[in-house]
Amino acid sequence: MKHSAVEGLLRGFGVLTGSAEMTEVLELLGAKGGLPSEIPVDRYISLIEWLARRHFGTQPLKEGIRSVGMRMLHGYRQTLLGNIQLKALNLMGPERLMRKMGDFIGRNSNFGERTAQEVAPRHWKLFFNGVPIAPEFYQGLAEAAFDAMGIRKVRMTFQRKSPEDTEFDVRWE
Repeated sequence: MKHSAVEGLLRGFGVLTGSAEMTEVLELLGAKGGLPSEIPVDRYISLIEWLARRHFGTQPLKEGIRSVGMRMLHGYRQTLLGNIQLKALNLMGPERLMRKMGDFIGRNSNFGERTAQEVAPRHWKLFFNGVPIAPEFYQGLAEAAFDAMGIRKVRMTFQRKSPEDTEFDVRWE
């Protein structure tokens, strides 16, 4: 995972440079002296799970991971790359977001393939292949993106085909 994805996660939770929490994060990521420009995906997954347990510990882990995804969008918006990418959300509309979602997510990772297919108006399928991150994380991220566009009635479900392959079904009113 690229630095901006990790930075977005940390900003979403208010983890500040020099804080005790940042020291724990750096240790978890195996980093010394600061955030590296690239982080192995297994360490990124560990960070997502750590944030879920730390900040949403009363929820089941999968629900906590979904909440981490929701919070990540707000933190990512505070990064330089995220600010540029996400300013366009309100201009894009949900159809274009669905069409571009794989590209947006893919810019911050060096693994997997993400594609989208329109099924009907306001109904899309997203296919994530070779993506080992919990689908609940992306579910929360997408729900937060729809919320940022003012769309409140979204239903996003998924079916995990294998540990790294997930099919999402996205519908909105």
